[in-house]
Amino acid sequence: MKALQIIGILAATVAYVFIAVSISLAPWFDFRNNALSDLGGSAYHGSLTWIFNTGLMLSGALVVVFSVGAIVVHRSWKYSVWLIPLALVGINLALVGFFSEDFGEIHRTLSITLFMATPITLFIYSYVSWPLGSPKLGALALAFGVASALIWFVRWPWQGVAIQETITMIMASIWLILVALKNV
Repeated sequence: MKALQIIGILAATVAYVFIAVSISLAPWFDFRNNALSDLGGSAYHGSLTWIFNTGLMLSGALVVVFSVGAIVVHRSWKYSVWLIPLALVGINLALVGFFSEDFGEIHRTLSITLFMATPITLFIYSYVSWPLGSPKLGALALAFGVASALIWFVRWPWQGVAIQETITMIMASIWLILVALKNV
């Protein structure tokens, strides 16, 4: 397996280890009543916030490394057109961890931007998937992009957004793993 593929897989999965550890240390956390970012806010999680926030920053940095590495390797518009937005998603993810929930409106704006930019990146990939020779992966990206966008417009019977965040990020992670295995 190539180094870039490994980086892509790690980018898609490393945050979940930190999130799982954070949840295991947070008996108060409830997917129905919290946002995942509550795990990174000192009001909820005290001195353990670094675990969650480090995971987001590390994962975001790996997404950027994967994106830039793939741009350098392929040097083609077919790659740059979706890898540049993916790199911006990675930067945004890292910033969500850096500017934790304690930063208030800055964190909120970055989080909203992340969950808007993710489906947009999936849509862009789906558009260029034919020239990339991966139309099935493009169809999956389109389905995940639509689902990721729609999940935020449904009125759910719970108060928190952790479920929506988790579903959106799992779809994006599955796509990124498949892209790393197929396109780099």
